[in-house]
Amino acid sequence: MNRIILDHTLPIPLYHQLKEIFDFKIENGDWNQGQLIPTENELISYYEVSRTTVREAVNALVIEGKLEKKQGKGTLVCKPKMEEILGRLTGFAEEMAIKGLVPSAKVIEVMEVVPTALVREKLLNGQKNGKVLYIKRLRLANDEPIAIERSYWPADIGRLFGNLDLSTIAFYAVLEQNGVRLRYADENISARSADKGDAAILEVDEKSALMRMERVTYSIQGLPLEYTMTDYRSDRYMYKVRLER
Repeated sequence: MNRIILDHTLPIPLYHQLKEIFDFKIENGDWNQGQLIPTENELISYYEVSRTTVREAVNALVIEGKLEKKQGKGTLVCKPKMEEILGRLTGFAEEMAIKGLVPSAKVIEVMEVVPTALVREKLLNGQKNGKVLYIKRLRLANDEPIAIERSYWPADIGRLFGNLDLSTIAFYAVLEQNGVRLRYADENISARSADKGDAAILEVDEKSALMRMERVTYSIQGLPLEYTMTDYRSDRYMYKVRLER
């Protein structure tokens, strides 16, 4: 293998040149997913740069989610994140199918519950009477845990799912098959830390960063049909938005 020499005469910082080299190695498969990259000292020696330059290049790729530092082990190559483009109304199963992945679910809880004030506000326009259907599922892609989905449905909508296998169905497809047309959804995205229970389900460390997607879906008549909070592993999932001017 020919040694790549960094160009000190370019106006591009050395750490950025080194980052681009590392990035190419990841994209080209020279550094494979889950593989430890060379040690800091090995990189310093091979590329003939300072420790600071190596650290800045590595840290830039850690921030981008392409590398991950493991205490006591070193730095390894992350799996590429799944990307969802905002602006289209799809469910998890549809998104995974678009990516060529096999979606599945494990049902954790199903019950009728008295809605909290928040759920009443989001789903029932503040009405205090009646219960809602609560479904908690682990969402997987190619059998890998990706997200925990907590969804609430008005009782009349929830009955449509009554005799169905909740580990395999796509909710939106069931609604449309029963003549319920979807119009739009409002989403909020925030961050939270995984508590002990969620961390165990998602197979991540406690306090790992999760990305919370909060969605209210509306019918063609403008009535709320679904209130869902989905917590995604931030190391495996990301949202993408294109802004134009």
